[in-house]
Amino acid sequence: MSSTFPYKEQTFEVTQEHFDIALNQVQLGFWELDLANYALNCTSKCKTNIGIRVNDILDYDRLLECILPEDRFLMPEAIIKAIQSTDGIYSLQYRVRHADQSIHWIDANGTVLFEAEAPSRIIGTMVDITEKKDLELLRDELFNVTTHELKTPLSAIKGYLQLLDRFIAATGNEKIAQVAKRALGSVERINRLLNEMADPVNLYSNQIRLAKDYFDLSALGEEIAGNAMLINPDYKIQVSTTNIDSLVFADRYRIGQVLTNLVNNAVKYSPERKVVEISIGTHNSAVKVLVKDYGIGLAKSEHHKVFKKFYRATTTPKNIPGFGIGLFLSAEIIIRHGGLIGVEDIEPESGTCFYFTLPAYGVN
Repeated sequence: MSSTFPYKEQTFEVTQEHFDIALNQVQLGFWELDLANYALNCTSKCKTNIGIRVNDILDYDRLLECILPEDRFLMPEAIIKAIQSTDGIYSLQYRVRHADQSIHWIDANGTVLFEAEAPSRIIGTMVDITEKKDLELLRDELFNVTTHELKTPLSAIKGYLQLLDRFIAATGNEKIAQVAKRALGSVERINRLLNEMADPVNLYSNQIRLAKDYFDLSALGEEIAGNAMLINPDYKIQVSTTNIDSLVFADRYRIGQVLTNLVNNAVKYSPERKVVEISIGTHNSAVKVLVKDYGIGLAKSEHHKVFKKFYRATTTPKNIPGFGIGLFLSAEIIIRHGGLIGVEDIEPESGTCFYFTLPAYGVN
């Protein structure tokens, strides 16, 4: 015999004290700027964030004085920009110096309010983001040191490979010479990647820049397949071209990244049947590349999800490493080329078949 009891939901009243504790923990201050006379009103947390005492008076001029001289001009510019923008959004990061001479980063955000269609005031928030900025600066410094230190041994490797390439060429052994050339090509790709990573334009623009030129897509496929079989000698990776002149106009390095990622995934997710097929053909006046494996397969419900950043298929075995970046990056590259990327609709038991296309103008 069982008994049931009516559930009574408990009510809880959030008080001003709760709000004050929460705001103090996140270092969040509130402010309001009158655009008619630049009178500034703010909470005490704004004052402590910029390094003055709670009982001190904080007006617009005092706020400007607290900002480092090299950042001071940014505030008037941000106010004008917010007033003139269609959305009225105010956003600014600047540095202030506290009484102990420590430098703090402030992130201020707000919205312009209008009265009778004229800008009246800006209301917003202010938070100290010094710890976050310090971590970003440390990350950038470590990143710059790492890329610089990697270039030195890479240059040495390139030099040795060039000597080896010339020596092998003199022997007339074409097969070994091809291996040396592919090794040199891999060094060039690593060098380009390091240069791109060290370029602030690439680092902070979140955009992939393309260097397009004509190249033989079939030859690139053979090169990628050869590299993969060199690393995975148990696998047979076949390349076939159907009814197409495989000369295309695209960024060879970037398309190589996409093909390498798809082939590596095909190898990684097909541990039993060690066969991968690369097919190059046409579809609706575009060039289409397919990479087919006979591995563990991919559920149809996840076909569109695998291209999201950091996403990994639910069927992925735990012993297979990965971060969910490769397919996301591949999709970005193909989209930048004006193409499409996706998964063919086949039964998961038959493996997985990824494809990508390049637009019609990319076919010669």
